[in-house]
Amino acid sequence: MRTYSCLIVLLVLSVIQCFSQEVTTINKNQLQILKQKFYSNKKIGTDSALFYMNKLKQSSNIPYKTFGYAGGIYLKTRDKYPFNFESYSDSINTYLPLIKENKSNYTLLFDIYILLGNTYKRRGQMKTALDYYLKAENYALITNDIERIVKIKGNVALIYQDMGQLDNALDKINTTLKIVENNKTILGSKYPNRKYKTLLNTGAIYNSRFQKEVTQLSYGDSAIHYFKRILKDDELKLSKFRYGQVYSYLATTYTLKKEYSKAKPYFQKSINFFNESNALSYLYNSYYNNGINYWELDSLKQSKMSFLQLLKIKKDTLLDPNYVNSHKYLSEIYVKEQNQDSASYYFKKHQKILEKAKKEQLLENERIFSTDETYLLNKKIQSLKKSNSKNKNVIIVTSIFLILVLISSIFIISKNVKEKRNAKKRLQQLLNNSQKDVNNTSGINIKNEHHLQVIEGLKKIENSLFFLKEDFNLYTTAKKVGTNTTYLSKIIKDYKKMTFNEYTNELRIKYIVEKLNKDKTVRAYTTQAIAEIGGYKNAKSFTRIFKKYTGITPYQFIEKIETGL
Repeated sequence: MRTYSCLIVLLVLSVIQCFSQEVTTINKNQLQILKQKFYSNKKIGTDSALFYMNKLKQSSNIPYKTFGYAGGIYLKTRDKYPFNFESYSDSINTYLPLIKENKSNYTLLFDIYILLGNTYKRRGQMKTALDYYLKAENYALITNDIERIVKIKGNVALIYQDMGQLDNALDKINTTLKIVENNKTILGSKYPNRKYKTLLNTGAIYNSRFQKEVTQLSYGDSAIHYFKRILKDDELKLSKFRYGQVYSYLATTYTLKKEYSKAKPYFQKSINFFNESNALSYLYNSYYNNGINYWELDSLKQSKMSFLQLLKIKKDTLLDPNYVNSHKYLSEIYVKEQNQDSASYYFKKHQKILEKAKKEQLLENERIFSTDETYLLNKKIQSLKKSNSKNKNVIIVTSIFLILVLISSIFIISKNVKEKRNAKKRLQQLLNNSQKDVNNTSGINIKNEHHLQVIEGLKKIENSLFFLKEDFNLYTTAKKVGTNTTYLSKIIKDYKKMTFNEYTNELRIKYIVEKLNKDKTVRAYTTQAIAEIGGYKNAKSFTRIFKKYTGITPYQFIEKIETGL
């Protein structure tokens, strides 16, 4: 009996040993592959990359586990995922000190620290980011890895620039450029990319230095020198987008030097290249700066065209100072052109947007026009209005106006009577639908007690407005009402005569319709803001769904409510 027991114990230990060796072998082979998945995140998608980072977090290998946390915290910060930042930070602070300082771990430590630096930089915590970058730089120097040395020194230079420590930034970026140029063979195929970025950042930092001390023209000249070096270097083989970046920087520098005529062709080239590469955010900024440059040249037509092009790109997006200021510039241009109506239109729009933006704290006050400037512009418009009135024959204008109004009114009234009736009928249907009792269970065949429990659970979800939350989905709903997803789908199909997605959209659209009908404040929101109220992340998909259920867009619906149809 004892012999039999010993054999069993030996067998179990043997199996455990074999299994543990297999796991160790698999982990050792897979850790590097999992780590590389992070660097493919743009290709495979953030969600997939996070999946692989979670696998690393579950590893017993402390350096790779820590990398998993560092990769996860960066990706979620970069893509603005909702997550517990403190929890990730605590885990990193727990595991990071446990990584042994030896040759086999130096590369991993570099990668972890540079990820943490990038994360805190995106969060605006520059001092912490710099501390992590400097630690990463130390490991790059220990291993004498030229590519990593160039990369981290470039990052350190840029963060010094963001912190306003421009002398430190220039010192660091000039050192980086020397390293790049002295190690062309070692960098190999990565040399052109590294040289381009370093030259561009060198010019950009000199540009920042010039902005800080505009009387020191040598800084502006140095910036121009480095940007032109890029354009003359055939080895770099620039893409259209990169050409656009260089020309944009050149144009901006000439503008700072008040050499507006020299800036003109460079702005146009940047616009052309950004347009061809479909880089809309860069195109947007180039149009704005080009508009200001033409304004300084007193070329009103070209300035106006640039600002109007800008507004076409950002017609209904989140506000920023350039967007607000463009309306002010347009109003000033139309004042100079003696176009009172257009000047008033853009002035009023500027004031309306600015008021809304300030309430929502979307703008940096120092980057928008002051109250005094706005007051002066309003005085110019009022003066233009009075001047125009004096130059017109009041009787003739009034008579012509009344005749035109009369003719137009007859035409418009006859044309719109039918449309108004249809619109009013449609609006009433929408409002009636929004007030229907979604909890009505009359005519429903209650099969058993569990069936009734699920239906009652759905009523509670509808009444509590849980369907507006981000985590509202088939799985969480099933869990809340105490059933599984298959059974819930069947009940909704029998009970509501629709799929779960249709059920979700109907609840949300009815909620939004009722909200718009009752709350005037909500009607003033952007389409994106209204979408978010109803639980939708994307304004475009929300508009499509809203139109599918109501037959009209949210904007048309609000317009009909406001006009009393």
